[in-house]
Amino acid sequence: MAMPLLAISEGKEDCEDHVSASREGERKIMSSSRVPQLEGVVGDMWRDIQGAKHWKGLLDPIHPLLKAEVMRYGDFAQQCYDWFDNSQSSKYYTNCKRSKSSLTHRLRLGQCGGSYQVTKYIYANTRVFGEEDKMTEMGAWIGFIAVCKDAEEIRKLGRRDIVVAWRGTETPQEWIQNLRDILVPIPGRLSHNIQTNSRPNVRIEKGFMSCYTSIDEDSVRCRASAREIVMAEITRLLEEHKDEENDLSITFTGHSLGGALATISAYDIKQMCMLSDNENTRNVPVTVFSFASPRVGNMWFAQHMEEIGVKVLRVVNRNDLVPNVPGVFVNENMGRLAKILCWLPWTYFHVGVQITVDSNRSPLLKETHNPADFHSLEVYLHSLDGFQGNNRPFKSLGLRDPAMVNKSSDLLIEDLQVPSHWWPRRNKEIVKRIDGALVYSPATPTPPPPFLA
Repeated sequence: MAMPLLAISEGKEDCEDHVSASREGERKIMSSSRVPQLEGVVGDMWRDIQGAKHWKGLLDPIHPLLKAEVMRYGDFAQQCYDWFDNSQSSKYYTNCKRSKSSLTHRLRLGQCGGSYQVTKYIYANTRVFGEEDKMTEMGAWIGFIAVCKDAEEIRKLGRRDIVVAWRGTETPQEWIQNLRDILVPIPGRLSHNIQTNSRPNVRIEKGFMSCYTSIDEDSVRCRASAREIVMAEITRLLEEHKDEENDLSITFTGHSLGGALATISAYDIKQMCMLSDNENTRNVPVTVFSFASPRVGNMWFAQHMEEIGVKVLRVVNRNDLVPNVPGVFVNENMGRLAKILCWLPWTYFHVGVQITVDSNRSPLLKETHNPADFHSLEVYLHSLDGFQGNNRPFKSLGLRDPAMVNKSSDLLIEDLQVPSHWWPRRNKEIVKRIDGALVYSPATPTPPPPFLA
């Protein structure tokens, strides 16, 4: 008998203080277990994967271990979408559907890694990007912080890893329309206990900064800003692990708006680390793996990110419009002219190193002209799985099951027989075969009772 891979309750769902126990034997869809064995060990080259040498020699062709790690961090970002409660009829609307312990369990089922423990949820005021009604009143769950706890996993990774994962908005068109397109400075002092050393000419887009730093005294979730939540928790974790023999890394990840917030928070955290009295903390590597991230700040922001040593690897889908905003008219692609016009309040620069994938190269996806399809994180991860390098043919490593693409879309070709929009519908006849593949297997109809036959 085939084992149902998807069994999500459409009734009561748990949150931080309302955890409903899963029925024994219930399976939760996180990702396919059909993950190939790759040559090499992440622990042997983890600093290179985290960008110590700016990924030189690893991108074209792309190194399989680097690809696997970038996709693994992409799965952290995907969890922020999968477990966000966007049902207005739910009593946990705008919160995470799972408690921290429950989400920790689900990270272990997926590709995020077997031993990350979720230690903190992040909440933010997202009304500046069009998320209204209850979100305006309460604030919204927008990500989480997790730390690798297992000794064997730490050995495989070569260090203890702290992850900060950010969610994007449900519909990117909303926040694109609500972009302020105004550059503002970063506040240099958060409190008496947490300081940063931001330069006055560094500017960040006002909407992103507002989402990151705004508070609401009348909100249970947003009495502290997302910035304060992240910096306080990272400070605590760094203090807890500062004297360990294990190396330590901090990795930020996010998609769309989440990519922008990952970039800003990494900038904040790196500066905070540099001010520490502890040498290990000062030298901890800080890396961003972002997907579909918009431009975040001006030229000085991009330059200072590089100067302080934040490593940023941005994954961009060739036909996605979001990475082109803001700064449509004046940006880093204009070369010398952009530097001359850098003082203008609408001049933006991307940061870090870019990987450009092309979802149109995948033979498994239907032709589409919908901008949302090119922007989907699952499409990004599928495209990255088949990416070998610039102008190289699409060839999947099997790191992520193609069925994941149709979780919230209808993009897979009909030959694959994967139903559309199957997440989070209960079962919907998606089953996991013995080899781990996700397949469509319609259940045999139950015959009617004799008196109705």
